[in-house]
Amino acid sequence: MIKAILLDLDNSVLDHPGHQFAASFRRAFAQHLEEQTGIKSADSVLRRAIQKLNDRRDFVSSNDEVMTSSIAADLNASVSDIQLKLGALYQSSCEQARSAAGAALDARQLVETLLDQGLAVAVVSNPVYREAAIAQGLQWAGLGDFIESFAFLSSSENMHFAKDDPAFYAELIARIGIEPDEALLVGDKRQNDHLPAETVGLHTWLVENAPDFGPLLEHVQCAGWQHRHSGSPLRETMLKPQFLGNLGALFGLLSEVKEQQWHQKPDPNEWSIVQILCHLAETETAVHQERLQKILRVENPFIRALPPPGPDMPTCSDRPREVAEEFRAKRLSTLELIAELAPEDWLRPARHSIFGLTNLLEMAYFTAQHDRLHISQLCQTLGKCLDPI
Repeated sequence: MIKAILLDLDNSVLDHPGHQFAASFRRAFAQHLEEQTGIKSADSVLRRAIQKLNDRRDFVSSNDEVMTSSIAADLNASVSDIQLKLGALYQSSCEQARSAAGAALDARQLVETLLDQGLAVAVVSNPVYREAAIAQGLQWAGLGDFIESFAFLSSSENMHFAKDDPAFYAELIARIGIEPDEALLVGDKRQNDHLPAETVGLHTWLVENAPDFGPLLEHVQCAGWQHRHSGSPLRETMLKPQFLGNLGALFGLLSEVKEQQWHQKPDPNEWSIVQILCHLAETETAVHQERLQKILRVENPFIRALPPPGPDMPTCSDRPREVAEEFRAKRLSTLELIAELAPEDWLRPARHSIFGLTNLLEMAYFTAQHDRLHISQLCQTLGKCLDPI
């Protein structure tokens, strides 16, 4: 069942050929950067910064932090100095590229219809642009008054992957608080948007006559349309991007935590943020990795589910960021484990005390779901999410 619609901004919600807007933005950005710094190769500086998003990452630094560090290194300047300059550069560069943008047909009516149906609506944009630029684009598209109603706006400041990376879409759904088969991505690019999203398990809708939402609007006005999109069968290719995307979502939320919030509980029966992190770090090896290794080691093993810890679960550390780093390191170890699996390993059977007959693939997928459960819990604790969908 569909619970969230992810609307692609570039040449879908916003009427502009993405490559034309991007090229115009880069030209303007380079011009302003040259004026600010006096260098003559500003376009290549920006290109190298964007290319850094495809490098191996720590999943802690946002896209904006990665690009800012790259630009600072190229210009032999401090990150703080470049950070100050970039705000004005993004603003002026987007304004200069505005002539290539307009409102898509039926976009406003589509958003109104979806929100009236109680669905979460998120805006998906190229995560090299800052949130201010995304908000500006929504104003141009005639959707500025919906910004507070959107479940999420992807931007360089809150995302950790390039847009053509499947982990980008895994991070999106984790931030929204849904499962992959509960999301419908709407966009115009089959290769760069739909295929990565489908790798994670999302449903997709191709805007064939971009930017015209008429056919989709007609579709979502049919009674019970959300139930017509059935879930995809599990595939092992879903796991790596979901494991990575969940890391990005977790560290994106942690970047917003204030010092006084680490040990606060929204309710006496709920966990604090530190307790959530302790649980994730402890179960990654003691439960999730151990379960997968047992299925690999033992023929058709019985796996007993452990009782969930109560609200008084002890705090494992007074240094929550170190606990988060411990979880990240353990997750990378899990990724190494699944990378070594042969195709037949994924189908090795097991019996679970709750799920019954199962296999290694299903148990690995449960790990990704377990991540998202606690990421949503953390998000609710911070008050950064909509009510549970």
